Amino acid sequence: MYLKSLELAGFKSFAKKTKLEFTTAITSIVGPNGSGKSNVAEAFRFVLGEQSMKTMRSKRTEDLIFNGSSGVGRSNRASVKVTFDNTKRLLDIDYDEVIIERVIHRDASSEYSINGSSVRLKDIGELLSGAHIGTSGHHIISQGEADRVLSVNPRERKAMLEDALGLKVIHLKKDESERKLKKTEDNLEQVESLRREIKPHLKFLKRQVDKIEKAKELSETLKDEYVKYFAQEEAYITEEKESIRTQRTPLEKQNEELGKQLQHAKETLNALEGADEKPQEILTFESNLQKARQGKDEQARQLGRVEGEVRALEHQITLAEKKAQEEDNRQIKLSSVLSLTDTLQRDITEGLQSDDPASLKRLLTRIKDSITSFITDVTTGSDEGGDGLIDELKNALEPLRVQKKSHEEALHKATEHEEKLYKEYQALQKKVEEDRTSSRDAERALFKITNEQKDVRMQIERLDGRTESLRLIEEEFKRELTEAGVLVGRDAVQYH
Repeated sequence: MYLKSLELAGFKSFAKKTKLEFTTAITSIVGPNGSGKSNVAEAFRFVLGEQSMKTMRSKRTEDLIFNGSSGVGRSNRASVKVTFDNTKRLLDIDYDEVIIERVIHRDASSEYSINGSSVRLKDIGELLSGAHIGTSGHHIISQGEADRVLSVNPRERKAMLEDALGLKVIHLKKDESERKLKKTEDNLEQVESLRREIKPHLKFLKRQVDKIEKAKELSETLKDEYVKYFAQEEAYITEEKESIRTQRTPLEKQNEELGKQLQHAKETLNALEGADEKPQEILTFESNLQKARQGKDEQARQLGRVEGEVRALEHQITLAEKKAQEEDNRQIKLSSVLSLTDTLQRDITEGLQSDDPASLKRLLTRIKDSITSFITDVTTGSDEGGDGLIDELKNALEPLRVQKKSHEEALHKATEHEEKLYKEYQALQKKVEEDRTSSRDAERALFKITNEQKDVRMQIERLDGRTESLRLIEEEFKRELTEAGVLVGRDAVQYH
């Protein structure tokens, strides 16, 4: 292995890129004082990892960078690159030519590279030490230091011999291992200190973990119950919708057909009225009867709407009472009861052995706190407000029931009034039946169709009431889906 070239750029007095090639065993660099001969020697120290600014005749890293002249501006970086022939593999790297480069910037940062790959200063030191070269494994003899090798002290001579024998790498690895061991010992001391510091908190953290695990268990149970409930509720809503649709379709077709028949009957009756005019009394009865039927139909619609709202509230009350019953039947762990019993027995025994009123007062307070804590733990996660919700729903249901009863009574009165008018109308119609045979048949057909249409419309209105009730139930179902998603996550609403 031998030195092939040295390249400088921005280092000290070398403002421009300068390359020195060494093609002979001995090379001389000559020049007047101040021409930069010593800077070349210091460049070797620099690129091989020298860290002492004093050795390189500088105070700061910035002093190693060309600071400018009258003709050339200052540089922001300095680099030195040295090239070794490694055909004999004296350097432990699989390259025939090894290029080591060091770059510094004005912010004092340094960069090292080997054959263009970024490395650490430590890597360069290990590579050079393997070939008995390094920051101290080579010698640059300055003026007046020719006798340095002969006059070194035993310690320095030992270091030179160790470098020559290739022990420098071992010493470097040994120093690094000792530093790592020291750092590991410091880390162990810090770990032990942290363990002593957090030990009092472990019991509290254990209780917190137990609470979290219990909350997870309750969340899983709630999720399973939600999945069952949502599946049943959706099945009920779907079945109810299908039932309403199945009943409504034929009724709507029948109502449409009756409408056509009614129109035809009216046209027939109008044609008969031209030949034989109805008495004014009959026309009056028809008008009153039509109004009575309209009032009756209105009461039927109102009753259907109220019945739908009552059915929806009754369904919500049933669900709430079911949830409340499930909450009342919730089991308590035997271990919790036994723990409370042991605590109370211990406190009571201590109280029987004490005559101090203040001590007895403290024991009673502690017993009260134990019982309160037990009740709190038992009731944690319960569905608070269940009884209040049921009472609120029942309070809302009561006026609807009163309203329903009022509409039923009004419907009953309207029906009786209609029947009374109809009977009076029939009696009057019977008087003129002989003179109006054709007209009578048309009117009978008209009233028959009207009654059938009335019944059909009443059934449709009742279905409208069921539809409204189902709409309220479905809105409540969607609200519960949203609430379940917030409480236990999206898994609770994946019930399909």
